[in-house]
Amino acid sequence: MGSKELIESLRKTSEEKIKQVWKDAENDGAAVRSEVARKLAQLRENCARKESLAVTNAQIAAVSDANNRSRAVLLATERALSERLMSLGRSILPQLRNAAYEEIFGKLAQELPSLPWKTVRVNPADIGLAKKYLNGAEIIQDNSISGGLDVMTGEGKIRVINTFEKRLERAWVDILPELLKDIRLVLDRTS
Repeated sequence: MGSKELIESLRKTSEEKIKQVWKDAENDGAAVRSEVARKLAQLRENCARKESLAVTNAQIAAVSDANNRSRAVLLATERALSERLMSLGRSILPQLRNAAYEEIFGKLAQELPSLPWKTVRVNPADIGLAKKYLNGAEIIQDNSISGGLDVMTGEGKIRVINTFEKRLERAWVDILPELLKDIRLVLDRTS
C-alpha cells in the first residue's frame, strides 16, 4: 500500500468517522432536544396545574368570603328586623287594655305567690286594680308598663315582673322565628 492509498484510506476512514460522529451528535442532539421538549411540556403542565389550583383556591376563597359577608349582612338585617318587630310588638301592647282587661289584670295578680308584697309598680290607669288585688302594698305609677304588674317584697329579695312587656320578652324567642318565617313567605310571593 502506497502513501496515496494510505492517505486515501485514512481520508475515507476519517470521513466515515466524521460522518459517524456527526450522526451520533445529531442523534444525541435529537435525544437532548426530545428530552428538553418533554421536560418543558412537563413544566408547562405543572405550571398549568398550579395556576389552575391557584385559580380554584382563589375562587373558593372568594366564594367563602362572599358567603361570610352575605351571612353577616343577613344576620345584621335579621337583628335589625327583630328589634323593629319587638318595638312594634311593644307598641301594640296597650291595645290589650280592652274591655276584658280587669279580668286579665286579676289573673296576672293571682299568678303571684302569696307573699307580703311591699311595692307594686303598675300603669297609672291600674292604681285602682292594684289596690283591689294587692291591698297594703305601696303603689308606684310606672308609665313604661302598659299592663300587668311588677311586685317586690320588703327586703327586695323577691321580685316578680308579670307585665305585658315581660311576657312579650319571654315569649319572643318562640314568636320571632314564626314572624320571620311569615315574612320570608310574603317576600317569596312578591319576588
